[in-house]
Amino acid sequence: MQQLDSRAVSESLESYSRARLAESDFFSDLSAGKIKPGHVREVFGQYYKWRNRFHRWFGICVAKSAPFGDAQNVPRVLGELITCLEEEISGNHHGLALSFLAALGIESPERIATLPVTDAYSESFLRCYLSADRSGDEALAALAGRELAVPSRNRIIVSALPRHYGVTSGLEFFNLHTDLETEHFRTLWEALAHDTRADPGKLIEAARLEIWEHIAFWDDVYAVIH
Repeated sequence: MQQLDSRAVSESLESYSRARLAESDFFSDLSAGKIKPGHVREVFGQYYKWRNRFHRWFGICVAKSAPFGDAQNVPRVLGELITCLEEEISGNHHGLALSFLAALGIESPERIATLPVTDAYSESFLRCYLSADRSGDEALAALAGRELAVPSRNRIIVSALPRHYGVTSGLEFFNLHTDLETEHFRTLWEALAHDTRADPGKLIEAARLEIWEHIAFWDDVYAVIH
């Protein structure tokens, strides 16, 4: 097994993601139906505000990519990033998000005030990976890790909302992403694996850190609003 084999890494990171979700205050309480409906709306409203800025993280990966000729995986990395961005643009993600918010009872998302914790998370990837001491491969690994946190997270969401909060529509937003994000991880990670100079330990640690950061964001918002 190669150290960067996407299947082996995927299984390890998915296990880590499930463990972090099991420790999460927000996702544990959501699963048990313990969160007040108003607080559920507020937390998902902040997720929407962050999600609207997510495309900027792809830009960081492009900006930190190696020049052509310096690394053999550059064309494949850029190609996969373009594919992911094209899906962001053409996949009607924003429309699905608005349908989901309407199902939650949020009719005017433009009135949602962005919390400081949401601003901080939105800028965290930029602050971390624009740094001169962080490589483009680490940024890409972190982005791939966040993608892989999504399937387990979404399974909790699409199970808890109908069962405890009567939300039966608008969930396509999360069902769609469950499949897409897993595929995004695999293609991004396989692009990384084509660069034999990549340090597997650093890449896996970057992915794990971003999984932790993503789940911590939900808990941080939850801590602020309840």
